[in-house]
Amino acid sequence: MKKQTQGAILIIVLWFIAIITIMVATLAGETRLSATAVFHHQQALQQWIDTLTTLHKAEMELILSRLPPDPDSEEMKLMPNERKNPLYQFDGRELTLAYAVPEGVIVRIFDHAGKINLQRLSRQQFRDILIKHLGEDEPAKLDEIQDAWEDWIDRDDAKRLNGAEKDYYEKLTPPYEPRNGRIETTRELLLIKGMDEVFKDFDIDTAFTVYGDITGINPNLATPEALSQLPGLTAESIQEILTRRRAEEFKSNSDFNEFMEPEQLVEFTPWINFSTSNYYTIAIQLKSPDEEAATENKEINTEEANNNPSKKQQYAYMETLQLMGTNQIPKILMINPYGILPDNSHEALGIELEKEHFNN
Repeated sequence: MKKQTQGAILIIVLWFIAIITIMVATLAGETRLSATAVFHHQQALQQWIDTLTTLHKAEMELILSRLPPDPDSEEMKLMPNERKNPLYQFDGRELTLAYAVPEGVIVRIFDHAGKINLQRLSRQQFRDILIKHLGEDEPAKLDEIQDAWEDWIDRDDAKRLNGAEKDYYEKLTPPYEPRNGRIETTRELLLIKGMDEVFKDFDIDTAFTVYGDITGINPNLATPEALSQLPGLTAESIQEILTRRRAEEFKSNSDFNEFMEPEQLVEFTPWINFSTSNYYTIAIQLKSPDEEAATENKEINTEEANNNPSKKQQYAYMETLQLMGTNQIPKILMINPYGILPDNSHEALGIELEKEHFNN
């Protein structure tokens, strides 16, 4: 009997130890989970602070760029035709701002003069863009989509021969009405009959804008996607524009003669506009520690960048604004926390050409 009692006590003790062990392990796991949650919360909060801080400094950079240059600066000692336009740095390159940004933050600024303004397209220009996507083999298809575009932006409900008006859009799920006025956002383009097919697998925000009054596009500021929409440009000529402008900006149409054929220039020249705008998109990227280490250890391989450009989409926190002058706060027009960046695979080549130009 005594042995049985001792055995029962031993079993109870073992069960007690097992239960205590499980409770301790569970408590430890919950403690680790809580600590991890607190860590990630603090990290997210710090990233948000870094993003806002960098946004304000980028806005200040835009304002500073409009101030008169320092007469004693090295740039002002050059001949006028040798000076670089400081506003051309807002072509989407990775920037170093006048005021230091937090570590691990990348800032880019895009002037909307480097995008195609959907509100300023002529009939022929719009057709040129359609041809870039659909080719010229199906003129009836081109007519149908062009008529749908013009029905969307005109101010009446009279349908063109191949177009689409209110009666068409009201039958869709969900139903909606055409704008019957100027398009107000780039994404609105995809609501027009046939446009989702034309721009399938293409992020329209990287190429188009609805801000400003510039007709055409500034090649010193153009995104690769915007250039890809223009007639007369091949993949090779686009690459030349994107890399050459970093070393020496384009000042006139004749600057393209060196690497473009006359027939190409005939098509491309009507699109060229050397103006800048007051509309900008600031893009903020936050690097993880692993990405920072990879960037520091990576050497620029221009041959690899040229032959195997990375087409992987990159995302950034984006703010689109209108610059109101040097003594007013910029007007915020749109915020996109998950904006897609234009392709920047040409950037490494541009940096190398800029270094060579500077050394020479």
